[in-house]
Amino acid sequence: VSATVAQLHAANCSAITFTGTADTVRGEITGLQQPDGSPTVGEKHNGFDYRPQVVGVFTQLTGPETPATAISFHARIDTRYTTTPAIGRWVTIVLAVVLILISLAALHRLDTAADGRRHRRVFPRGWWRLTTVDSTVIVTLVIWHLVGANTSDDGYILTMARTASRAGYTANYYRWYGAPETPFGWYYEAFAWLAKLTTASPWVRMPALICGIATWLMISREVVPRLGRAARSRYALWAAAGVFLVYWMAFNNGLRPEPVIALGALLTWCSVERAIATGRVLPFAVAGIVAGWTLAAGPTGIMTVAALLAGVRPVLRRILARARTDPASSRTTVLAYVAPVLAAGVLLVPFLFSKLTIAAFIAKSSMQEKVGTVVPTKHWFNEIDRYSALFTFTADGGVARRFAVLVTLLCLLITAAVILRRSHIPGTSTGPSRRLAAVTFGGLLLLMFTPTKWTHQFGAFAGLAGALAALTAVALAPAAMRTPRNRALAGAGLLFVLGLSFAGPNGWWLVANYGVPWGTSTVLGLNNVFFVCAGLTVLYAGWLHFREPEPGPDLGGSRLPSRFHLPLARVRSSQSPLTWAAGLVVLLCVGSLIATATITHFSSYSVGKAGVRAIAGHPCNFADFVETEPDPSAGLLTPLTGAAKDGLDGTGTVGVTPDGVPTIISATSADSQDNSRTSLDAMASLPQDTTSGRTLTAGVNGSHIKLPYGLDPALTPVLGSYSPDVQVPARIQTVWYRLPAAAPDRNLITLSAAGKFTGDELYLEWSTDSGPDPKVDGHKPFIDIGPEPAWRNLRLPRSDLPADAKAIRVIAIDNDLAIDHWLAITPPRMSALETLQQLVGSKDPVLIDWTSGLAYPCQRPFDHHAGVAEVPEWRIIPDQNLAP
Repeated sequence: VSATVAQLHAANCSAITFTGTADTVRGEITGLQQPDGSPTVGEKHNGFDYRPQVVGVFTQLTGPETPATAISFHARIDTRYTTTPAIGRWVTIVLAVVLILISLAALHRLDTAADGRRHRRVFPRGWWRLTTVDSTVIVTLVIWHLVGANTSDDGYILTMARTASRAGYTANYYRWYGAPETPFGWYYEAFAWLAKLTTASPWVRMPALICGIATWLMISREVVPRLGRAARSRYALWAAAGVFLVYWMAFNNGLRPEPVIALGALLTWCSVERAIATGRVLPFAVAGIVAGWTLAAGPTGIMTVAALLAGVRPVLRRILARARTDPASSRTTVLAYVAPVLAAGVLLVPFLFSKLTIAAFIAKSSMQEKVGTVVPTKHWFNEIDRYSALFTFTADGGVARRFAVLVTLLCLLITAAVILRRSHIPGTSTGPSRRLAAVTFGGLLLLMFTPTKWTHQFGAFAGLAGALAALTAVALAPAAMRTPRNRALAGAGLLFVLGLSFAGPNGWWLVANYGVPWGTSTVLGLNNVFFVCAGLTVLYAGWLHFREPEPGPDLGGSRLPSRFHLPLARVRSSQSPLTWAAGLVVLLCVGSLIATATITHFSSYSVGKAGVRAIAGHPCNFADFVETEPDPSAGLLTPLTGAAKDGLDGTGTVGVTPDGVPTIISATSADSQDNSRTSLDAMASLPQDTTSGRTLTAGVNGSHIKLPYGLDPALTPVLGSYSPDVQVPARIQTVWYRLPAAAPDRNLITLSAAGKFTGDELYLEWSTDSGPDPKVDGHKPFIDIGPEPAWRNLRLPRSDLPADAKAIRVIAIDNDLAIDHWLAITPPRMSALETLQQLVGSKDPVLIDWTSGLAYPCQRPFDHHAGVAEVPEWRIIPDQNLAP
């Protein structure tokens, strides 16, 4: 259907109506007839859904005869995800939960009737009394909560949570067109509730701290006592504390679901063990509930299946034994026990689908499969990629992350060797010890079936690994590992793990790594020291192997004179080599982050400083530290002599032109990032008539270059040394510019530049003389954040120059004649600066890149509702290494 505006006016058209269903889209112009007298109607009905994705409504109707009040439009937007549960669904949900709870109560009655015992205590006596180990762990967790590094996905998750209220559900904000996270999203709802009060980092990360404290209390109160008498010793508890803390600091100090999965995995194991120890089925049903909720928190929760499998056989045997006592009703008895357990495992399903319909779930799953994602999904046999990432020289391969995972593998190896050699670890309970090692190993195997292979997911093993460390400390004791040779080999393995761990940087994610000691390098070369010590210990073990006497009867202790004992084994009863190793990593982590907050970045930004400020009532994090230029052109410095347009063309300026910038260099930072990865050696073969970096109107000095950062071409000259033909030696020596005195809002000298250069090729000269021909008193290089050759702002703090400096000029030298070696500059400026919080505020809608959400908690992400997104007014991107 088509008609011109003139035809519509001539026919006195009364309405234009569009209707659409899943089968047909129809349009009709009321009042306008076809030449044959038929109404003007058009439709599509070829069996496809032609309903449009509405992005806007536009019209060319103008003039007084079509006032805005006479035009109306109504569209019913597709709201398949934004739904409100009907009363029938709520009734069904409540009824399902009540019936499941009744079945669990009945199961409890069956257990009580079968064993004739009263209800057992849930918590052990004296569980609330804190020991020295408990206090140390809890205090360290609280300190790390304030000053410690966060995880890489915190900004992603916080933005999801903050926009969930307006959307009506928790959506995957950054991909899949706002599809809901169900069934792996219930944990994020907690952040949505917390964010309604405040988005301060310490507050929204409170669930991680609570999970950390609860996980440790489970280890010390529930897990370690079940492992046996020896595991309750101080040296075992300190080893568990050290490994647990390393895990928590490396992986779980953020918004990712690993903290609740770590707690859920430990609770599942404890419930299974209680079911086996008491002979009751109800604890196993509770394990099913915990496992279900843990799995729904994230795919990594699949590790809880290992704990359930470890307890299925003994629990099933107990059920069958009870069924045999009454053969006439054995099937009924089995069903009475099994049905509540199965129901408990799906208790979470009504909650997960309280809003999302089955049709919407199928639609979103189909869309995700067809659209795909930038996040790679990998097969189970690609699990090696997760471990390979541990050995990259990035935050993925930081000291803490490497040590946590590698020491867990070493603990598994040692405990398995002792159990296989002696059938059990002396001083420990055989069943729980074996099942703990088996569940940890099984969890690592099940981790292979998660679709993504990130090192973050190792954080789910924090609880199990801490408990396993206590068991390993017992296995390393002389009573279990009797020969000094074997203890020496175990010590060599621990030293080797330390060497591999310290071969990585003390690196953390995103802004948390700013200013951290050894954040981009190895720690004092300690890795080589540990490797050498490991090699010497292996040689010592070989010497012991040939010096040991023939095996004698097992007397439960060492058979050798004390002179053959490995020094690592001769420690006090409250110590263990594993404790010392984990303690070293804990001290490195806590000490380096505290040092960053209090020493290296005391006057600037650090996550520790931001955490303390948030507690003091300043929650805006990085937005209070990032300085912005609302009007860069207003800050351009004034030449001491001559016109501003000629300021770059001072005495000695040669080999440069106003258009001396390659045309592929764009004025926008996003395009420039792409250009920075392009070798300019290929420019000779590129068409040079492109206009990506050109304007039609000449600037103040005749330049057609598109200037970056909003600089006004009518006020800002530009010179560059690039030539598509023949490169010649070039030099820019600007005139002297008057340097204003430092002020609170004018404390930075800025220069926009592009190209490739070093601090010796582009620098600033200053003078304390403000006369017409000042004398050079010194020079300073600019801070260049890169990347080359894109446009970027070079910076120099005003405080780096003497307080009595009166004038500055810029020197830029390009003597390299390679086509990809060039430079271009604009005049220096000292603009009035505002913090990002002052400029953007908390009301304007902002597109915050996923890596930056937690660093800018006061900026409001643009909302979306019923499939319609709000148009953002600002965009915040991370540093150049992560910018898209």
